[in-house]
Amino acid sequence: MTTRTETCTCGGPIKPSYIAAAPILGALAAKGEMTYPAACETCGTTYVDVVSVLMTAADLKMVRDRLSQSTHDELMATATEAGPESFTVVIAEARARDLAAKSANLGLASIAKSLRQELDALTLERRAPRLSERE
Repeated sequence: MTTRTETCTCGGPIKPSYIAAAPILGALAAKGEMTYPAACETCGTTYVDVVSVLMTAADLKMVRDRLSQSTHDELMATATEAGPESFTVVIAEARARDLAAKSANLGLASIAKSLRQELDALTLERRAPRLSERE
């Protein structure tokens, strides 16, 4: 998932974020890839990418105990119940990367792994050729 909505507040469609070759403007420009943010095609407003992560009640308890109460509260604010003792948490990409690193450093491997899987899926989604580009 890249953004929470597909329509901008102005009513225009939101073009999802994508990865493409970086523009080469000069001889000293770095070659490689660049991530372009999700943006409204009408007004140009940019949107933060988000990922949805499945977490158990035990995972959320570990976050509270090992990380912080505020991080737990932040995750619970977007959590929706996905089943008995499990929740789907929606988190901004940058925050998910930060949380994955902190979780890994504190030995919370299951949380770090699930966050990294979703972040990897987001990267693959950005790299996938869009239908409009193939036509």
